[in-house]
Amino acid sequence: MSSRHYRAQRMYESVVVFKPTLTEDEYNTKLNEVKDFIAKKGGNIVHEEDWGTKNLAYKISGFGHGRYHFFKIFSTNPQLPNDLDFYYKINEDVIRWLNILSKESSEEKAS
Repeated sequence: MSSRHYRAQRMYESVVVFKPTLTEDEYNTKLNEVKDFIAKKGGNIVHEEDWGTKNLAYKISGFGHGRYHFFKIFSTNPQLPNDLDFYYKINEDVIRWLNILSKESSEEKAS
């Protein structure tokens, strides 16, 4: 009798707000660092959008606006949101973030 294991295939959404003072090169470098971190933690970015610089509802770390970036991430790693939270928290160029489990998540069999 073979045993079946089920591995949750989860889709996460992550919005990160970077300091508006970053140059375009610094922003791209930070973005690539985030992408590398996601890949290292077993995530696969299936969609992303640069939402540009937007006003914040209130000042955060002295900034009245920030540069928003959206990621849709597929992963079987249930720790990914926690890992991203920690990564964003220690990154001095990130002023706010939000990670959520998308409604698009499903479960698949893994042998």
